[in-house]
Amino acid sequence: MPRGARTDTRADTAIAAACALVALILLVLPDAPRARTAGLVRGTLVAPLVTLQQRASLARRAFSSHDSLVLIADSVLRRSQRLDEVTSENVRLRGLLRLSETIRWDFVPAEALVGRGLGDDNTVLLSAGARSGVKRLSAVVATDGLVGMVQHVDANSSVAMVWPNPELRVSATSADGTAFGIVTAHQGPGAEGYLLELRGVSFRSKLPLGSVVVSSGLGGVYPRGIPIGVVIEELRGTAGWERSYLLRPAVRPPDVTSVLILQPGNTAGLDSVWRAQPDSSRPR
Repeated sequence: MPRGARTDTRADTAIAAACALVALILLVLPDAPRARTAGLVRGTLVAPLVTLQQRASLARRAFSSHDSLVLIADSVLRRSQRLDEVTSENVRLRGLLRLSETIRWDFVPAEALVGRGLGDDNTVLLSAGARSGVKRLSAVVATDGLVGMVQHVDANSSVAMVWPNPELRVSATSADGTAFGIVTAHQGPGAEGYLLELRGVSFRSKLPLGSVVVSSGLGGVYPRGIPIGVVIEELRGTAGWERSYLLRPAVRPPDVTSVLILQPGNTAGLDSVWRAQPDSSRPR
């Protein structure tokens, strides 16, 4: 019966009295019998309690050690992730530095804040604007190739639309110059929505898988030779007088952190620029 429900306290009183009597007897016993009796009590009544206390102490230490190990592991993981991010960023910056040294075109360097342009994922906010010489309809490139085109310019910042934007059109050619067409965003479901499409290629110009597609220089916005993507598939169901190809983009906008904004008006091509990059991550 639960203690709170008992009304007869005679058993408790008897136990308390017995304990008091034993204590009094131990107090008046000589030292030797008292020590033997105390040892007997420790070995019989107290030993289980001591064992439980030791186990509880070990459990507390184990939990404390586990929490400490988890904190240490989390700290090491965070530092490792930060180190990986710093390493990747250094690789990108070194590539951009080599690109800026190779390119013979007026440009403005800028930082890119992905997804913070006009409120969608099809734009990037750039940290340079009119005061730095940025102009509308300027091509934006990164180490790997084409990022997009400047759409709006403010005093200290600008907004560029990137290739997932369905309004973006780039006149393109195969790297060997045997095929021409227009590159735009591929309007496919799921993961296919992150691919590009090369349209309007002459039916006689068949591109093998793995062919590199670059900007053609036509139209006056994008200089010739900027990597756009790699052919991964020929699309079926197109008209009999033209071909369309699916491309893997050279640049993933979410990975872009630093860019070069090319100044319009220069007529020089960039065919040799990306070929001159020894370990550029051009389309593969």
